[in-house]
Amino acid sequence: DSTSRLSLGGSEYLATIHGTVAGKPPVVDFELERRVQGVVRDGIRRGWVRSAHDCAEGGIAVALAESCIAGQLGAEINLGLTSESLGHRWDEVLWGESASRIVVSVAQEQEANWEAYLQAQFGQDAQENAFYWQRLGLVKSKNTGFRISTGDNQLTINATIADMSDRFSTAIPRRLTV
Repeated sequence: DSTSRLSLGGSEYLATIHGTVAGKPPVVDFELERRVQGVVRDGIRRGWVRSAHDCAEGGIAVALAESCIAGQLGAEINLGLTSESLGHRWDEVLWGESASRIVVSVAQEQEANWEAYLQAQFGQDAQENAFYWQRLGLVKSKNTGFRISTGDNQLTINATIADMSDRFSTAIPRRLTV
């Protein structure tokens, strides 16, 4: 499944939250990476993909947050996972880094085209295709903010775009003045 390639080894999460650099970084499947990058580039060329952000530095939570900050838009995300189906700790799911994972936003009127294209390129069976794609949520107005929740609502992250933008834009100066 999509989380089997997740790793906190050498991650920004370990360095930032725990002050350590440890573990092995994710293994890169170069053929899969080439295919994923090609599909996303083709989606951009066809006008289906409005934004794209990889999950290699900071995991899916950071990719989603940075996308919201860059576009000054909110997001309502439901990971669709429950504590029973997870198989990983929440920090691994949210901040685990891996190659070949890209968060894209697609205009609602292009959603069917994009999903049909993904189905044609990769199929939907993660066991047979070593690739998994999933609809995570909706892009919303800036006033909606940023929200990530799980399928069983055991975990919820809420933040305003203004707060995230402030932390993002002042992180380096704050670290230098400490």
